[in-house]
Amino acid sequence: MAYNVLNFGAVGDGETLNTNAVQKAIDECNANGGGEVIFPRGKFVLSTVFLKSNVKIVFEDGAEIWGSLNFNDYCPDEKPDYPLYQDKSHSCFLCAMFVGIDCENIAITGRAKIDMRSVWDEENVRDMAYRAAKCISLKNCKNVELSKFSLFFATDLAIYFAGCENVDIYGIKMRTYIDGISPDNSKNVRIHDCEIEAGDDAIVFKSSYTLNRLDICENIRVWNCKIKSRAYCIKFGTETNGGFKNILMENIYMYDTRICGFSIQSADGAIIDGITFRNAKMVNVNVPIFIHLGKRMRGPKGREIGRIRNVLIENVEASGPYGPYEIVPCYYPYYKAYDWWQDPKVYSTHWGTEETSKVREDWQTTSNICGLKGIPLENIVLRNVRLELDGGVKDFEKNVPEKAPDYPQTFGYGWILPAKGIYFRYVDGLTLDNVTVKTLRPDVREDFVFEKCENVKR
Repeated sequence: MAYNVLNFGAVGDGETLNTNAVQKAIDECNANGGGEVIFPRGKFVLSTVFLKSNVKIVFEDGAEIWGSLNFNDYCPDEKPDYPLYQDKSHSCFLCAMFVGIDCENIAITGRAKIDMRSVWDEENVRDMAYRAAKCISLKNCKNVELSKFSLFFATDLAIYFAGCENVDIYGIKMRTYIDGISPDNSKNVRIHDCEIEAGDDAIVFKSSYTLNRLDICENIRVWNCKIKSRAYCIKFGTETNGGFKNILMENIYMYDTRICGFSIQSADGAIIDGITFRNAKMVNVNVPIFIHLGKRMRGPKGREIGRIRNVLIENVEASGPYGPYEIVPCYYPYYKAYDWWQDPKVYSTHWGTEETSKVREDWQTTSNICGLKGIPLENIVLRNVRLELDGGVKDFEKNVPEKAPDYPQTFGYGWILPAKGIYFRYVDGLTLDNVTVKTLRPDVREDFVFEKCENVKR
């Protein structure tokens, strides 16, 4: 059965706040056993609405959903009564446009434009670096479909879901300031045929304590996606308490990315086992590959350092040209500074009261794949990987620090590493099969450096 929001008092004039009307439509649909809540053509302003089981939100052609311009219209954050070991943004679900808690058989679908309209928490009442509302926030939901719409300018995580099962996300186009799609401790997830531009990470897997329990991300497939990011295109972390298992990413195009294309991080005890990344192309991406085992250990006391094992990286090509590009700002200071432009050779920040920038001719950080002393990475395979890098390094420090910072970064062991292609350290069981490195400018370093690695096959 269909429930048109206009019949519940909604007005698609781009000015009227329709939160109460839309909530009435959802509630009645749910009370009658489920169905579709329809948004017809029009411009509907919303703040926070709560999804209900067996209710499908359907956008008809020409529908536009606009976030309220008043941050105070959104639901305030909940106050969990258990310890929070993850970033505050991953600890709260209620401050969002669409919220689903303990729902089953829900959907948001249709070729609409959802525009959060760059509304920041200007007074920083959330104490969260001025982040305002998420767009879609789901907790402990089953059988979810998010499809076909375009999503713009959320100032917190755009799509965040934790403890969810059977989630299909496809056909979404997104341009957003913070993270794009963020599965946290979720299982049986499919993400495909999406185009994502993110000021922070684009597709980022989490395994946090946000549900007040230890859990994992498992059985996830990502394919046919086009991604650009000011940070990481595809990333595991940094909330990495539980683990990640059986995850496949394939047919991915990454471009114009500031920090890294593909990253696996275990910093808080996560067990990462069975990751495949294949059939990917990167253009104008700083660090193509970054795998890091760390010991930040943000979580309950007594946890052991994590493990990363059984990773296959296959049929991957990274190339230039490496040059400037336009990209959405990341976080409030960049937004206020109207920083929509990136030059790979210029490292700049607007976090302080004065802009700081530095031109680096040897700007590109080496891909690095590193375990820890006594806890090596296990069974890492790179097959048919071609790296065309900028190069240009004339001198470098051969001794790499033993200890990396607690927060995992591509440059944690130094901006310039001894290898121009990939630097390996503390890996037990490493296979390189048809892995090649080329630089656009002369570079004095070796293609690969293997430090404290065992059972290496080339």
